[in-house]
Amino acid sequence: MRVLLVNPRADMSNRAVTLPLGLLSIASYLSANGHQVRLFDRAVELQSLAELTKAFRPELIGVSLISYKSIDDAIFVSEYYKQNGLPVIWGGPTASSLPKAVFQNDCVDAISVGEGEATWLELVNAYSSFGKPDLASIPGLALRDGNGGVVFTPDRPFMDLSLLPDTDWSFVDVEKYFQASYGCKRMLYLYSAKGCPFSCVFCYNKEFHRCTYRKRPLQPLLREIRYLVTEHGMDGVYFADELWCRNAREMHEMCDALAALQLDFVWGCQTRIGIFKQEDFEYMFRAGCRWVFFGVESGSKRILEKMNKRLAYDKVAPTFAACKKAGIVAIGSFIAGFPEETEEDLKQTVAMIEQLDTTLINLNFFIVMPGSDIYYRLVAEGRYPEITDLHRLRDEDFMLLLDHNYSEVPSIDLHVVQSWYMWRSFSSGNISVGDEKTSFTKKVISDALRSIFGGHLKEMFMSAWYAGKEFLTIAWYAHAHPKIKKKYGISKK
Repeated sequence: MRVLLVNPRADMSNRAVTLPLGLLSIASYLSANGHQVRLFDRAVELQSLAELTKAFRPELIGVSLISYKSIDDAIFVSEYYKQNGLPVIWGGPTASSLPKAVFQNDCVDAISVGEGEATWLELVNAYSSFGKPDLASIPGLALRDGNGGVVFTPDRPFMDLSLLPDTDWSFVDVEKYFQASYGCKRMLYLYSAKGCPFSCVFCYNKEFHRCTYRKRPLQPLLREIRYLVTEHGMDGVYFADELWCRNAREMHEMCDALAALQLDFVWGCQTRIGIFKQEDFEYMFRAGCRWVFFGVESGSKRILEKMNKRLAYDKVAPTFAACKKAGIVAIGSFIAGFPEETEEDLKQTVAMIEQLDTTLINLNFFIVMPGSDIYYRLVAEGRYPEITDLHRLRDEDFMLLLDHNYSEVPSIDLHVVQSWYMWRSFSSGNISVGDEKTSFTKKVISDALRSIFGGHLKEMFMSAWYAGKEFLTIAWYAHAHPKIKKKYGISKK
């Protein structure tokens, strides 16, 4: 069967595009099982739907919805193919979390809930047979119940990752996904594990991954890296795992395997505070690690408890110092405006940030993520309207506007604090990466330019306008309110 898998274009984005790893895995799995597949990433491909349809003649359409910024394009693509009489199936975290909202659109026949490889193989086989497919017999789907509601088929057990075939890189133009990072210029996102064993209340992991952590077999990953380095000139890998390695034993196994490749590339990852010590970061550096992303989230123990973060609080500052001593860039992620957060809580977050040995701080407004515990709690309390229409989610500008402030901190204070640390990271100058220097400013500008000039003329102007608006807004809040900055103890570090 001919299957078209679509990654919809994001509206007004100034971030570098990344590989659609989920669709790439599904495409590789279906192809290995005898089906013809085309992966169409509208974030980087400019071919029209009419041209694509004429050339490929698809029989089944899959659309991945991850970002709320892709909602309009996801609907556009789906309506086009429904008008051509083709079945359309959606998937991805956002679609999985909001089936009622998705089904407000008549252009969607079913939703693949959670991971999609095994579900999609059964779907394709069902549509390949004669007669109307019996979707209700396929685990892992959300369907309309006929009365305006949603019915779910039985949960699908997680797939054994060792059963997945090697990634088929012919489905994408690898060159279009390279981006600069710390110590490299041609970096790609790959993955070495799926899921996370923790259950932070602001994250969709508990519903989508069921707090289950699964390592990917090492050998397919190593073959993937070797191929991309030798055939495409990749010089950096960002492991896109929610949690990279749970302990020192897993870390040593991974680092030894990466070092044994004897290839010229560096890498980075996301991990938790408290897992690794000074000697561990030094071991990682020798194996090529050059940056680590830490989700700290808050400097307030009270808020961390509300988040169910289970953070090793006393190890935050020592961990950042250990990274710097090892030659690794440490990036700290924080959330401002969490429900019930007070000015004192935010002051504690600022105090923690100020003592960290890094200029790279990713401080974001709290947003209500569909599928998270906090989403269901706020809906149940009547403080956040249930999302029954995807267009409302699309219209919320989480970066520049506080559509909903559930904290006790004035909105303008949140704007100022967030903007200051975004500005500080942007203007941080050269950053030490081992014995070399790299510029975060150049990376941000490079990402924005690749995003702006990577699409159609209309999208180019919209992205440029959005990037300019975002830059000016951040600059204004970061510099026009010295009293608020003084109130929270923000320095010019």
